[in-house]
Amino acid sequence: MNYETVMQAITTVGFPIVMCLILYWHIQKQDENHKAEIDKLSDAVSNNTLVLQKLCDILDRKE
Repeated sequence: MNYETVMQAITTVGFPIVMCLILYWHIQKQDENHKAEIDKLSDAVSNNTLVLQKLCDILDRKE
């Protein structure tokens, strides 16, 4: 988006409509980023759970 396009949209369509569209786009991007972060976090928790289970198994064998 360049400056002239934004200014023309504001003058022809109206400020509230343009702002709603920009905010909608921003929220969609935030949702995508949040989903990616949660997926990484879930993988990390899953990997840590597996390692912890292996450590518990090793400790149980030694006893």
